[in-house]
Amino acid sequence: MFINNSDLFSVKIPNFIDDFRPYNESEAAEAYKRIAESNLFFKIMKYFFPNETTENQKKRLLEIKSIKEFQLNIFYRTVTQIINSSISNLTLSGVENLDKNKNYVFISNHRDIILDATLFLYKLVEHDFDSSEITFGDNLMTDRLIIDIGKINKMFKVYRSGKPKELMTKTAQLSEYIRYTILQKKQSVWIAQRGGRTKDGNDMTQSSVIKMLNSSGTKSFEENLQEINIVPLSISYQFEPCDYLKVQELYNTVDGKYSKQKNEDINSIINGVTKNKGNVHIQIGKVISAEFIETQNENRLNAKAEILSKLIDKQVYNNYKLWNTNFIATDILRENKKYSNKYSIIEKEEFEKYIENQCKKINGNHETLKQLLLKIYANPVINFESSI
Repeated sequence: MFINNSDLFSVKIPNFIDDFRPYNESEAAEAYKRIAESNLFFKIMKYFFPNETTENQKKRLLEIKSIKEFQLNIFYRTVTQIINSSISNLTLSGVENLDKNKNYVFISNHRDIILDATLFLYKLVEHDFDSSEITFGDNLMTDRLIIDIGKINKMFKVYRSGKPKELMTKTAQLSEYIRYTILQKKQSVWIAQRGGRTKDGNDMTQSSVIKMLNSSGTKSFEENLQEINIVPLSISYQFEPCDYLKVQELYNTVDGKYSKQKNEDINSIINGVTKNKGNVHIQIGKVISAEFIETQNENRLNAKAEILSKLIDKQVYNNYKLWNTNFIATDILRENKKYSNKYSIIEKEEFEKYIENQCKKINGNHETLKQLLLKIYANPVINFESSI
């Protein structure tokens, strides 16, 4: 089900590729041994599989002979447990928009550090598609165990820190790596529409992502992006497990700057994995193709990138599954009942209690925090309204 193609290096490739790519089979074999010595790994596995002994877990790990086996016997099993324990119902639609003989750049709205891509690939594989490679921010590569698990599971590095000149070089190389992966390795790629998670529920594609994807092409802007088959993705959580953590970050952001605490990203990953998410839906959009005709009257690269960003956003907004929590939050913020037919009185009361409980976990002015929390859930409705 999970098939690894990271060993397909039969063509001449740039020498920087090794700095980005996931593990090949020999590297993964060494990683299994390191993971088998990690106490933290078995603590995590004990959480998901409390009835299994550490000895049996270790035995299963050391018997693994390939990346595919690791993904099936460790990763796939674990994701199944995450879904069973914290998601009421996980659904996927839009599979008919994909061709199994083609490879795509999936550009997704970004709500959770790990789960956005993980849940999509899980459902993709259920529909007999190969899993794709996914981005792996260097800010998360702080521990050998995380690096090993990530690179075994087809994650490739994205540089988010460094000096401006250095980052420009790495961004250009990232573009080349993605194009190489699509056109030569014949693997799809998942990337987020922005550099980090949206903190306020306002999903917007950064034009810098589009310019990055274009930079490695040798043809026109339209041709460069058409040949990598861009497909927008929309993922929606009925309850965002990290909502209060996002609000705390927004509240503590001063002049557009925020200083993360040690292990803050890891804490967000744990919350995302373990906390209740209610229903989760993923919608696969349509390949961006004919829409490019709209950019041909514009010669400026920045303008072209903005146009394409908005095309992606339009699909994300239109395809976003709106839950009762989204409609309730919108009506509360606007102090009206426009969407009262989308939820019951009891559901509204329960959501209001949920918001109050989440506010208690955050330090700051209660009313400001409440408004920020509500916007996380209301902004998808507002964006949908603006896109129709």
